[in-house]
Amino acid sequence: MADAMRAFAAGLGLLLTLGLTSALAQTPQGAQVPAPERHLETGLTFPATLGPARKVSSNDYGKSNNKPQLGFYWGYQTAQLTTSFYVYNFGITSIATGAGNNAVLQQFQQAQSDIDAGAKAGRYEQLQVSKAPGNCTFGTLTFRCVTYSAIRPTDKRPVFTRLLVAGYRNYFLKIRQDWPQDTPAAGRDVDAVVLSLAASATL
Repeated sequence: MADAMRAFAAGLGLLLTLGLTSALAQTPQGAQVPAPERHLETGLTFPATLGPARKVSSNDYGKSNNKPQLGFYWGYQTAQLTTSFYVYNFGITSIATGAGNNAVLQQFQQAQSDIDAGAKAGRYEQLQVSKAPGNCTFGTLTFRCVTYSAIRPTDKRPVFTRLLVAGYRNYFLKIRQDWPQDTPAAGRDVDAVVLSLAASATL
C-alpha cells in the first residue's frame, strides 16, 4: 500500500506541474530552491500545513530555473488528496483581482488545454467535465473553476481533478487538486485546503 501511495504521489506530482511544463522544458535545471513560506507581494502564506494537508515540496522558479515570471509552487498532500498552488505573473505587470477579467480567463483556458494535453499524453483516461466551468468563492477569493472526472491509468481508479484560477494583487493564483472519487474523506478535504489558504488573503 505504501509503495502504491508513493507511486500515486509521484505521478500526480508530474501531472500537477503540467501547466508550467512547456515553459520549463527549455530551461536548464539547477538545484531546486524552496519557495518562501510567505509570498511578499500578495501576502499569501503557505505554512507547514493547510487544513488537513501537509506541505511536501515547493519551488522558487526564479532561483531554481532563472525564470522569475514563472513564480512559485507549493505542494500539499493528505493520504489521498494532492494539492498544488502556483503564484506567478508571466511578466504581466497588472492583473485584476478576481475571476472575470480577460487575463485570468486566458490563463484558465490555457490550464484547461494543459489538462487536455496531459490526457492525450496518457496521464488520464476517459477525461471529461464533471462540474462545468464557473466561479467559486473561498473566503475573499473568487476563482474560475472546473472539475473533471477521469480514470487513473496506473490502477484504473476513478479520480476527480479540479482546476482553480484567480487574479490576486497583480498575480495569478492557480490551484490543481486530484483525489479518488471513492474516498469521501478526500472529497471533504478538497475545500478545506483551499479555505485554509484563503484565510491569509485580504482585499
